[in-house]
Amino acid sequence: MSSFSSQTARSDLADAVTAIRPFRVDVPEAKLVDLRRRIAATQWPDKETVPDSSQGVALATMQKLALHWATDYDWRKVEARLNALPQFMTEGRPTAIATALDRTGSIADELTRDDILDDITLYWVTNSGISAARLYWEYRGGFFDAKGVAIPVAVSAFPDELYQAPESWAQRAYPRLIHYNRLPEGGHFAAWEQPRLLTEELRAGFRLLR
Repeated sequence: MSSFSSQTARSDLADAVTAIRPFRVDVPEAKLVDLRRRIAATQWPDKETVPDSSQGVALATMQKLALHWATDYDWRKVEARLNALPQFMTEGRPTAIATALDRTGSIADELTRDDILDDITLYWVTNSGISAARLYWEYRGGFFDAKGVAIPVAVSAFPDELYQAPESWAQRAYPRLIHYNRLPEGGHFAAWEQPRLLTEELRAGFRLLR
């Protein structure tokens, strides 16, 4: 693993730190009203023609979720939970430093419909769905090619991820690799699947930059 001092890392981040400022999540009520109106106006497709899930999620399931989203779902509870944690604005964009909820277990065991709606609604109210996915278009090389990223990097390899990056690859891709760890559980959605493990990994990585 390439080594460097924490003093160098702090120096690299000094300019960025000065641009960070705290903020609170406060979505305008008009935006939530508009969201509910759009959900209610959904033009639904025909019912699936098979009794299983081979054609996707059943229409009745989606309609039930949409009804809950438009009537009973409470975004303000999510805001309260987010605002109980440190929130910061970086380069004009809101960033949650720690938003992992106190859940354990796999998606199949623990993920509820409100967990799903929390995530979807967050993308909606921040209008960030497209920008979040744009990196797949912006990066046109081989997705797992070593890239030579110059900033300090921490890597957590979850066993059910699409690609379990070996440490040898991480060292080539990230010359300033400061932390590498292989986890016993978790996958592509680690924040949902293993929030405690992910939180521990975030702390371990950022601790080296103090």
